[in-house]
Amino acid sequence: GVTIFLVVGALVVFLYGALLAARRLAKIHKIRLVSTSQPPELTLARGLTWHLFNSHIWSTGQDAAAVIKSELQLLLPGVKIFLDVDDLANIGALEEYISRSQTILFFLSKGYFGSHNCLREVRASLDQRKPLVLVQEGNLEKGETLAALRAECPGHLREAIFDKGWSLTTWHRIEAFQLVSLKVITEALLLCSPAYADETALPLYVPGEAQREHLGFLQPVVLWVSPSNSGAVYLVDELKSKFAADILTVVVDDEAPTRASRKPTHMLLYLNANTWSGERGVRLAEQVKQARADKLTIVMAHENDPARDGCAFDCMFQTTPQELIAGGLYKDLANSCFPGRH
Repeated sequence: GVTIFLVVGALVVFLYGALLAARRLAKIHKIRLVSTSQPPELTLARGLTWHLFNSHIWSTGQDAAAVIKSELQLLLPGVKIFLDVDDLANIGALEEYISRSQTILFFLSKGYFGSHNCLREVRASLDQRKPLVLVQEGNLEKGETLAALRAECPGHLREAIFDKGWSLTTWHRIEAFQLVSLKVITEALLLCSPAYADETALPLYVPGEAQREHLGFLQPVVLWVSPSNSGAVYLVDELKSKFAADILTVVVDDEAPTRASRKPTHMLLYLNANTWSGERGVRLAEQVKQARADKLTIVMAHENDPARDGCAFDCMFQTTPQELIAGGLYKDLANSCFPGRH
């Protein structure tokens, strides 16, 4: 009786897990062509086995490489992707695996160009004139800037990888940003396939993605921006270009306005490497403390673009006045800002 009970219990748990997995799959939308609103056609040239070969270094790229494969398989059913943990039978046959792949993805993370096997894959891809798609690791703990990656690349390979106009995207850990990168990868591999060989671009979308949503506010917003907040004006200009003036009013002033028509509903706090520096940083800290005392909602934007003095968020805990940290300023999540399509 106990054995039967345990077997039945195990079956119930299994079926429940299978049901949850099926419901998740049903919710996942597939990539579609903008031109037809239909899924793209997946084709392979004769003699090839994989649509995409995922070249990466284990120490810093294995987790991302696995996610890229699994997510592409969900978004693009039927896609065949070479990943070493699944497909590598003989380390001596890397060049053959490359020859049987239609497009090669270089996942550029820390140490990639220092790996003997990665360089074998790079050289084989270039020697065999394979089309490439470049994916840069966005987390600087595992990756490096594009300039640093370029410098580490052997000189005789540099031009063929970085100066030929191959599709390039950055891999982030935020789901909506990952979808942007997955579409870049998908477009690149489709353009190298027989079905789309005559195309130069292939706009794609995923139903329900953030980029296709019409964003707005439930009620008009008055956003206060301090001139002491280094770099904030650049972000404000982007916001103003997206929303009508009757929905979003931006007030740049050294003091929070008190007039009813301009009284702020929110304060913008733009975070980069210079946010808390110098006299402007001291002044901004006082304004933030006053805004929090006045119960004004503070919306934080964390800059990641080095060209705009972006930095890792850990930097904020080293530069922010301790009084603000102790008061719980960073208990609320900051919105990440990245360059390019992200």
